[in-house]
Amino acid sequence: MQAGPTIDSGAGVESTPVSRDTEVPGVALVSFSDRKPVGWDAPSDGSQPVQAPPDPTPSTAPRTPEQREIARNRWMSTLTEPVAPSTTERAVLAAGCGREAAAPAPAGLPCQNSNNSDKPRYRLKVVAGQRGVYTDNSKKRCWDERDDDPDTLHRMGMPTSAEARSAFHLRLNVAAFIQHWGRNHCLFFTVTDEENLHPTQFARRWNNYLRRHGTWIVSFIRVLEPQRRGNPHYHLLVAVNWDTLPDAFDWSTFAECQQERRTNGTTPLFRELRLRYRTSAAPQLVAMWQLLRKVLPRYGLGRAELLPIRKGKEALSEYIGKYLEAGLVIKKHSWKGCRRVEFDRRNKIHWLACTRIFAWHSPGMRAWRLRIAELARAIGAADMSAMTRKLGRSWAYHLRYSIVLASSEEWTALLQVLATRAMVRLAH
Repeated sequence: MQAGPTIDSGAGVESTPVSRDTEVPGVALVSFSDRKPVGWDAPSDGSQPVQAPPDPTPSTAPRTPEQREIARNRWMSTLTEPVAPSTTERAVLAAGCGREAAAPAPAGLPCQNSNNSDKPRYRLKVVAGQRGVYTDNSKKRCWDERDDDPDTLHRMGMPTSAEARSAFHLRLNVAAFIQHWGRNHCLFFTVTDEENLHPTQFARRWNNYLRRHGTWIVSFIRVLEPQRRGNPHYHLLVAVNWDTLPDAFDWSTFAECQQERRTNGTTPLFRELRLRYRTSAAPQLVAMWQLLRKVLPRYGLGRAELLPIRKGKEALSEYIGKYLEAGLVIKKHSWKGCRRVEFDRRNKIHWLACTRIFAWHSPGMRAWRLRIAELARAIGAADMSAMTRKLGRSWAYHLRYSIVLASSEEWTALLQVLATRAMVRLAH
């Protein structure tokens, strides 16, 4: 009789061979195709399964050669049949998170670490009598739609609250970035896209490059901006470990070289001017130009430009801040939900001046803070969590009109009522 697999006790005990038609006491024969004991049938109405009647042939009776052949074939089928996934495994595979899943399914759950938006376009209203001009609910700003590109909108007038926050904290962090690393260790880096990719695809290619060949970048600030033709490109302020020699760089020759290339192409004069300003650049910068021309196309990235910081310290943050803020004026419906401004997540703690979580220092905000302080004293709260415990989670939303518009007498009476309610709520 041919011996089958061995049973290992797992504790260093010698394994004993088991025949394929030998029955092990206390071990039920399991069919891995449906993951239930053989002879158990689950009814369709959801009730408890009922075991099928036992085999009339007693297990102790000697088996015929035909019975042994049937048992051997059944045993081999358990090793060769595909395993059907369970309900949990099917849900995991459908969400694109399983080990066997090569790509996420269309009906999979969204990633919680990305900027997801379930609205494909911005909620804007058409201005009456103005074709291609839109406004929001406040009617304080307008957006002009391009005739050749209905996906792109240009803001006219004052910025939105979100845009103002982005511009303010961007300019403040640019100044802190340059002050921390120094002007001689900062470079202005521009990366373009030649394939008209979506910003998420473009960001994936940039992150792949940064992970494999971005060790020369100590830290960075990145701003996403659409080009005139609609392709995404990045403006980055990067910090490096070596001296960029910005004062020794021949800026006038560089400007003449760029003008010659835009006007006449790569002429002999262009090559002469390029050689002239290359000799004035730092050796590390010239080496980076050569490396970028060789490496960036491997990751599907287009033309790049890496230059020192030209302006002096007094106008540096103002110049770079305005240049980076230019991309915040343009909106694209297809880019809704994409991150426009990003700071280096590796070591930004050393230079980051502020985040977008702040309030403007205006007369209205000062009045709001004064009344919030009065409310905290009235109910005996020392911090915001204590106010939430005593007034509820949405207290600021429900009291916003009273905090802003109530008169002094009405506000005093309201504080007395809220103090009484807070005591009753705390007692319960």
